[in-house]
Amino acid sequence: MAGDDTQIFAIRNDFTGGINTRNHGSRIGDNQATILLNVDIGTPGETKKRPGITLIEDIGDNVGIECFGFAPAGGTEEVIAVHGTKLEGWTGSGSFTEHKTDFSSATAYSLIKGGESGENDVLFIQNGTDNAFRMNQSHSFQDLGDTNTSPPITLVNLWYRNRWWTLENNKLSWSDAFSADYSGAFDRTNDYFNMPVGQERALIGIRDQGIIALGEDEIWGINPSTTPVGTDKPEKLLEYGCVANRTAIQVGDDIMYLARDGVRGLFRSQQDKLQSGRTEPLSYTLKDEFDSITWSSISKACAIYFDNKYFLALPVDSSTTNNEVWVYYPALQAWMVITGWNVAGWGKIRINGEEKLYAIDSTDGKVYQAWSGYDDNGTAINYQEEGRKENIGKPLILKNGGEVRVRALSSGDYDLTISISLDDGEYQTLGTMSLKGNSPTLPATLPFTLADDNIVEDVFSIDAYGPWRQLRIKIQHNATNVSDDIIIYERGVVTYEEEYQPGAR
Repeated sequence: MAGDDTQIFAIRNDFTGGINTRNHGSRIGDNQATILLNVDIGTPGETKKRPGITLIEDIGDNVGIECFGFAPAGGTEEVIAVHGTKLEGWTGSGSFTEHKTDFSSATAYSLIKGGESGENDVLFIQNGTDNAFRMNQSHSFQDLGDTNTSPPITLVNLWYRNRWWTLENNKLSWSDAFSADYSGAFDRTNDYFNMPVGQERALIGIRDQGIIALGEDEIWGINPSTTPVGTDKPEKLLEYGCVANRTAIQVGDDIMYLARDGVRGLFRSQQDKLQSGRTEPLSYTLKDEFDSITWSSISKACAIYFDNKYFLALPVDSSTTNNEVWVYYPALQAWMVITGWNVAGWGKIRINGEEKLYAIDSTDGKVYQAWSGYDDNGTAINYQEEGRKENIGKPLILKNGGEVRVRALSSGDYDLTISISLDDGEYQTLGTMSLKGNSPTLPATLPFTLADDNIVEDVFSIDAYGPWRQLRIKIQHNATNVSDDIIIYERGVVTYEEEYQPGAR
């Protein structure tokens, strides 16, 4: 390499811009990546292997259908799991307890917490086929019937302002306030608002904004009076409908849901109104991921808001069950993707004051604590990041020689695999980087000196790979890491530009 060649470089410290497969890899943001699998991007200045899942219990061979966090006021919080024709509960220790085993249909379920005069909080259960049921905190069940005064049979339910609301056939029906017996709390003939949303999908109650009704075709809203009256007028909010009822989730004062063109949101404006805020979906940068969706099974998609993140489980690559999770960071407006999780339903409860996330598997009856631990129930988590296609701001200039540099947390006897792709070619492995660092291995002979810092750095020469115009770095850790964090602080390339020659490749 000639001594007067100009040195140029690109250093990337984090991927808080998330995945972008919409634009060419050389045109995405400096803090974006082309692939982020199992990469927690939530802390600026670093990327981290995401937490795992830990098995709570295998509650049977039936396919998991729904998971729900039941947190009754003054009662014991409980993870409710519905699988096959059973409903079981778990209170944070021991085993699941069967509460009901004879539902007649093993289909989708809707579970909401509500109130009942004399019983405090209760659980309402619907599957869209059977009569609605109510479960009290002693796990006694009541069949609420199918009469004019019974709850309409639907998968779309809401507890709001001390009333049970249902959406069915474009009718938003309401119950008596805080009823003593919900089998007689409705008047299907008279007590409803017309909500022309199309096939019903979800109901969400927003503090002083009222009820948002999401359908397949449109989204409408209404702010009902304390005692609903005919002068309460619904209004259309948005023409982008919702494709899967359990993807519609309240995120703070906003709403996120899966539409036909991707994940969309309704946001509270400065005028205290809900509006879409943008023409393209929030998931616009996830083009490759969106193209892989199995639309024939999209009704099984489900979401939850936990740890300031929107977790969306959905079926991809022709799978008929949810086999991938997209994670949105609202504060960053950025996405990453989780592989290795098959989630049919989510739930969250507080144990010892700490909110925890749970999931039921979409392929069996196993229930897990999610976003917890360092592996996926004994299976290694595949951390994989593939960054920008770096042309270092000089797309027409050939680069030659130099090195790739990576800095990471010194965390134990683990290796990162570092690879590069030149000009969209196949990845070539530069080598492995040990995260062991200079810290002593315990037990050690005393006395010993601890390392001054916990940062390790490695350098990989690229002199042998010839000239290139763009380079992409891949970092992977597909191995168990016991009880240590895998954190990367920096990746970059230092190279030399060749003199520009017209007509050169």
